[in-house]
Amino acid sequence: MRVKLKQASVRERVCRNCKRIVSGDTCDLCGSTNLASTYQGLLIIIKPELSEIAALLNIKKEGYYAVKIK
Repeated sequence: MRVKLKQASVRERVCRNCKRIVSGDTCDLCGSTNLASTYQGLLIIIKPELSEIAALLNIKKEGYYAVKIK
């Protein structure tokens, strides 16, 4: 039996202000509409209050973040 895979229909974009990866036209964290479509690296923050990386980058909310925006 063959299974057909579908491509994701969600277009990921990155907020230029807070680097959060979002799927809409506005950032759900800071409300910005200044979004980029190209980025490098991915940070997944699960518990920001316990994460040294989140503290270094001043990330206070869990989610997906870009390392570098092009």
